[in-house]
Amino acid sequence: MKNQKSTTLLNQEDPSHQTEVNHPEHERPESSDTDIEMVQSLPAGMSGQVSSNTSPRPPTLNSKPVLYRDGDTILTDPSEEFHEKLLCDGLVFNCGDACGFSCTYCFSESSMFKIDKPIIDAHNRETGQELGYQDVVIRRRNGLEFLRSQLLNEDGSRIYSDPDDTRVIYSSTIVDPAPNMDLLKETAAACLLILKNTAWQIRLLSKSPLLARLVEKEMIPKEYHHRLILGFSIGTLDDEMGAAIEIGTGKVSMRIKALHWLQDHGFRVFGMICPSLPQEDYDAFSREICAAIRVEKCEHVWAEVINVRGDSLTKTTEALRNPELKISAQRKAELAAEATRLESVSGADNKEAWEEYARQTFLAHTKNIPAEKLRFLQYITAESADWWKEQRANGAVLIGEEAKKRLLIAGGESARQVPLPPLEDADIKFRNDREEIVATAVTASIAAAKALHEIKTYRDGLLWKTDFLSFDRYCEAKWGYQKSHAYRLVDTGSFIAELADSPQGENVPQPLNAGQIRPLIESVPKPHRVECWNKIMTGKDPAEFTGPMIADEARKFVRKHKLATKAVKPARVSVKVRATRELGRLRSILGKLPQPQRFDQLLLGIEILINQDLPGTDDGLEPTDTTTENSLASGRPTINPDVVAEAMAAADPVVCLPEDIDGGAARLLDQYHRLILLGTE
Repeated sequence: MKNQKSTTLLNQEDPSHQTEVNHPEHERPESSDTDIEMVQSLPAGMSGQVSSNTSPRPPTLNSKPVLYRDGDTILTDPSEEFHEKLLCDGLVFNCGDACGFSCTYCFSESSMFKIDKPIIDAHNRETGQELGYQDVVIRRRNGLEFLRSQLLNEDGSRIYSDPDDTRVIYSSTIVDPAPNMDLLKETAAACLLILKNTAWQIRLLSKSPLLARLVEKEMIPKEYHHRLILGFSIGTLDDEMGAAIEIGTGKVSMRIKALHWLQDHGFRVFGMICPSLPQEDYDAFSREICAAIRVEKCEHVWAEVINVRGDSLTKTTEALRNPELKISAQRKAELAAEATRLESVSGADNKEAWEEYARQTFLAHTKNIPAEKLRFLQYITAESADWWKEQRANGAVLIGEEAKKRLLIAGGESARQVPLPPLEDADIKFRNDREEIVATAVTASIAAAKALHEIKTYRDGLLWKTDFLSFDRYCEAKWGYQKSHAYRLVDTGSFIAELADSPQGENVPQPLNAGQIRPLIESVPKPHRVECWNKIMTGKDPAEFTGPMIADEARKFVRKHKLATKAVKPARVSVKVRATRELGRLRSILGKLPQPQRFDQLLLGIEILINQDLPGTDDGLEPTDTTTENSLASGRPTINPDVVAEAMAAADPVVCLPEDIDGGAARLLDQYHRLILLGTE
């Protein structure tokens, strides 16, 4: 992105957005710049079912009380409806249930009201009010923590770990992501969680110019800006009409200024001409609004007419005729004429007029938006399907039940691939030099590993992404490397880079080959790898060590520091069954050692832990949990489980093993230890 000094455009806020959530002073939450500690405090007494008549006043946004729901999800995967609209690749996220704005044509109530009705009813009982869905803001308590749990496994590893999974996730399908600064911070925090823990792109749509603050104020760091696609909903160029039917939103003119700022500063944007009302001159309307949003600088442009959702059309016409609007008499008359045009295409008796309104809007847009950019959303009927089917090549995206029945749902990706900057001469030389090293060096050499790691990580993969969809395809095409071998080398190169970046720097003894350090990389958690290597090499020459010797030293390091080893992938049997099998193998090996009874207490303690602490199944299979019964039948002694648990909590069984235990037994017990961690952490 261009690193230019911000203009005053976004420093001069739209007055409608200068007020943040209005908390009573003693309840005002503390703001935080971290990606989790965003403003999510629950006011006292607002637990969803309020009973006390002395509860403090809840916070407000745009004069709406802010309520909270105990949700259990933020991310929805998949979201078929919005994938069909090509707004995303099956992924959406929502940080709330009811919006800070009040648009007359909003459809969220139809999908969320049943879920949120108990919370609204509780608030009404407490306050004596009679508020509906559109009269409140509903946020999800601890939403960011739920999002984190949807992105990360319990051990902190990524659930969506494929670096080539660059799908587009969309927000928001229910609430605006930027109605004020408090909620924009929450959106920024959610985006950061997604950007840090996936390779996804994020598409955000808002009716607030504050959305541009995400990048202008670097609420999301620059390193992620190329994965953001920002857009503003602009269905009219008339500020006064927008204020009438999009209550509480930022002025349309301010949204357009924010869009221009993003375009002028090189950010990725999309257009959203939605919803547009019936027009006197469709061609003039399309020409003017397309010029205003600068179609040529948008990746795509969605467009849609206003659709019948509940009483949306009635609410919109009433809002356009609202006598309380603070505008001139002439403007009131003009908006009333807009309402009359909308009524002329509304209702069961005007289906043909409504269809003509949709077609005229679409045809006008085809004159101003290239087919490859236009995504005109249209619900079709049995009668209109054939005509619209022919318009798909011109940018029509057909949706709804009839489109599904006729297999006319659009396919394809929501956005183009993440854009890459062009390679400069220095980039090309850097890549050529390292490709030559990989090509001429011994396959498992340190030099090859270091060069391959540098190619993979240079400028977020720019050197190989210009020509290949994935890094493993690049390695296979260049050198015939299989994916597993390529990534082993990259891991080795990463470790070499860690050594170079450590405080000791060049004073650290360097490995002689990749095979020498591979056991350390595989067994020692990444944050401790350099420390382990330095410990092994203190006062030693790397030439003294073979790979197996390094493996033994690394294992001792892990045991001494009681480090959690890498989690074992779940197999097609339960953790308990796998642990039981490994325990049987361990007993067999230990039985061959002198005085095998030395291990009885330890083995029985392990057996008790298996049967009491490990989950019975992890994949829906029935466990074969007969270990305890077999133990009793074989005459082995039984002891108090609490005594064993206490003893094993105080002394790691790995550390307590006698020194003469052979390598095979040590490896088996180490594997058992990993299973325990997998089952209990």
